[in-house]
Amino acid sequence: MEYLITGISSFLIAFLAPYITQEYTNRKFHDIEKRIFRDLGDRIEITTSLGTWPFGPKTIRIRRESVELIQEAAVISLFLKNKGVIDLYFSGINSKEIAQEAGVVFPEAKRVVIPMH
Repeated sequence: MEYLITGISSFLIAFLAPYITQEYTNRKFHDIEKRIFRDLGDRIEITTSLGTWPFGPKTIRIRRESVELIQEAAVISLFLKNKGVIDLYFSGINSKEIAQEAGVVFPEAKRVVIPMH
């Protein structure tokens, strides 16, 4: 009897795990481009990663005028005037939308698109 219960539970776990993971991922990344940048007046708060349990998201604050180049690829990179770089990697999901939102937040920054194959 315990073999039957173990077999059924293993089958349910194997069958439902991908579905539950996909639903969690879809919810986590839904409208991610709207949640990355937060306007604080002359500064912008950028969420560089969503974090994992038990750690929260990683955020940094920069001046609005400090971004000079937005590079769009699988990873969105914000090149700063002081030669620093901020990479926004969200599993390659919504890269184009994140770059568009970065262009709205930093309108004076140039934008470069690197095609992905």
